[in-house]
Amino acid sequence: MWQPQLTDHELASLRLLARGHTHTQIAVILRVSPKTAGQLLFGARLSLRARTLPHAVAIGYETGVLERNRDNV
Repeated sequence: MWQPQLTDHELASLRLLARGHTHTQIAVILRVSPKTAGQLLFGARLSLRARTLPHAVAIGYETGVLERNRDNV
């Protein structure tokens, strides 16, 4: 089965997005610029072969990259 490869930062940004954080909030939490947060999410979306960020979150759960119990505390 296909398993996407995300960097640690891409995964962290995707987890935060899945929890409902905005790009700006993700940037503050990860201590990066908003532009960098956007690039991390874009990279995660490409790695997951998703059309949109919500689609990336859905694929993240489907592939096990995101875990429901741990990521949605």
